[in-house]
Amino acid sequence: MDISSCPVHPRAVNQVVHYLKNKILELGIEPYDERDDSGDLRYLDFRYSTARRELGVTLVTRHGSFPKGEQLARALMRRFPFVSGVIQNINEARGNVIWGTSFRTLAGRDTLMERIGDLKLVLPPSVFCQANPYTARKLYEHVRQLAALRGRETVLDLYCGIGPISLYLATDARQVWAVDDNELSINTAKQNARRNGRGNCRFITGDVATATAQLRETLTTVELIALNPPRKGVQPQALTAIVSFDAPKLIYISCEPRSLARDLDRLVAANYRVEHIQPFDMFPQTEEVETVALLIKGR
Repeated sequence: MDISSCPVHPRAVNQVVHYLKNKILELGIEPYDERDDSGDLRYLDFRYSTARRELGVTLVTRHGSFPKGEQLARALMRRFPFVSGVIQNINEARGNVIWGTSFRTLAGRDTLMERIGDLKLVLPPSVFCQANPYTARKLYEHVRQLAALRGRETVLDLYCGIGPISLYLATDARQVWAVDDNELSINTAKQNARRNGRGNCRFITGDVATATAQLRETLTTVELIALNPPRKGVQPQALTAIVSFDAPKLIYISCEPRSLARDLDRLVAANYRVEHIQPFDMFPQTEEVETVALLIKGR
């Protein structure tokens, strides 16, 4: 479906989309068709830094060989000084999965820098980040307020991504242990912790259920567990490991109300009480909503 512009996008994104549609045709770059596995260009990914007003562009291709890729990248960066870099992602699998495992920089830088509150966060392509940094800041500050840490607590941050919640909570915690199954996200989180001077964070790559169960054997007490799972919610094995900590406080951040409701039912059955729920309009003028829930362990 040919869309001339999207009112939700920053103006820079719409400008680049309009230019790319014409330039791709001019260079004879064939779009990928998953029905017969033909063509090459699968997806365009745009990441915009509101802090620096820069745009990173990733071209997802079917094959590693992309003869017109560097020419397209150079033309794009000449036309738009705010484009910080153009990256090729190679996804050689059939089907409609977006990301492949290999990246190649075609021009410029391969990361963006975003600022959320006092945090400076580096963003490589393909890692998850909130698309609305203004509302994300409000959400993270609300999580920190609900946590009400006093500097003595051990915190567990599950599904931590590139680490923003860990870094917000680390300011007031004794130690933060953070887990995510995406190695690139964890490596980025470590980099973000160093960049922001948060030396009391430990980031672990691994399946959340397995890593949480292992941490249960080494951590004697955990005063707070923060959860920010994907849309499908917390897997049952991870929920069992979480409940075994008997932490007095849980903060659950969710992008899907239905999986949140399901998991809250399970936590209430494990003697947690839902103390507070606050939605955030992360995607204005859509039905999507981010929700923060505070749960307190019953006595």
